[in-house]
Amino acid sequence: MNAKSVSKGQLWGVELNLISLLFSSISPVLNKFSLTSLTPVVGGIFTSVFAAVFVYATVLITHRSISFATLKNPWLWLLGGTNAIGIILQYVALSLLSPITVTLIARMYLVYVFVLSYIFLREKIEGWDYLAIILCIIGSFLISGGRLQLSDNTWGIVCAFIYPLMYAANNITAKHLVSDDQPSDVLFYNHTTSAILLLIFALATRTSFSNLSGSAIAFNFGGAFFNGFMSLLLFYTSLKFISAGKANIVRAFGPVIVIIYSAFFFPVEITPSLVGGALLVVIASTIVTFTKTQQRN
Repeated sequence: MNAKSVSKGQLWGVELNLISLLFSSISPVLNKFSLTSLTPVVGGIFTSVFAAVFVYATVLITHRSISFATLKNPWLWLLGGTNAIGIILQYVALSLLSPITVTLIARMYLVYVFVLSYIFLREKIEGWDYLAIILCIIGSFLISGGRLQLSDNTWGIVCAFIYPLMYAANNITAKHLVSDDQPSDVLFYNHTTSAILLLIFALATRTSFSNLSGSAIAFNFGGAFFNGFMSLLLFYTSLKFISAGKANIVRAFGPVIVIIYSAFFFPVEITPSLVGGALLVVIASTIVTFTKTQQRN
């Protein structure tokens, strides 16, 4: 492997993803605290609305306008739908499990996104990709180090496995849309359609909006800003430079970053398996960063 063989565009895409990861990894902790008085559905509505407002404000500041042509794309509702389902399931998982456990299980996202990229975007899985995927999976199991106990809520574990599949499908859809539209436009409609769908669901199920605490909304606001806005905007932008598979494997650093953030609020036992798994995840991401890949038009 030779760093010189990696195009500047690919390196820029990787750098954007690493910064995006630092922002997104703090959201599980913030969202966990927001669930003190917010239900998963209400939390999801606030997250989508806050994020949509952030994106729209950015568009106005940069003296641009949101393109209405994107509304004609039927993929738009798939984008919002997968995001809405992913948000609800993530909040359910966080309400029943610790942020660390949820994040560790969510490493299945890596497998989901490569499979979906291969099926729908015809992105090839190359030799080094297989090695990186294997290292990430092994690393995730080592990091978990038996954290999944029988006392863990089964429904929470199921949601933790399914929500990354929704986000993988969401990002594959975004990859398709950003080829024709501005990343900020795609991100705005992603959160707007998600908020609409979640609000319809809340009204249909008669979800209560009473007894909302200011602190819980503040934590939700922070999670939406760091993850729903900054992280996704950088991620969507990176998709213009690298493939969806390459972009997402860099985010394998996620468990390590979440563990570091969570250590300030939740007890984290440093074990040999956790350290070994973290190293494998870092190695996998390094492989992708410095591997010679085919130039993509």
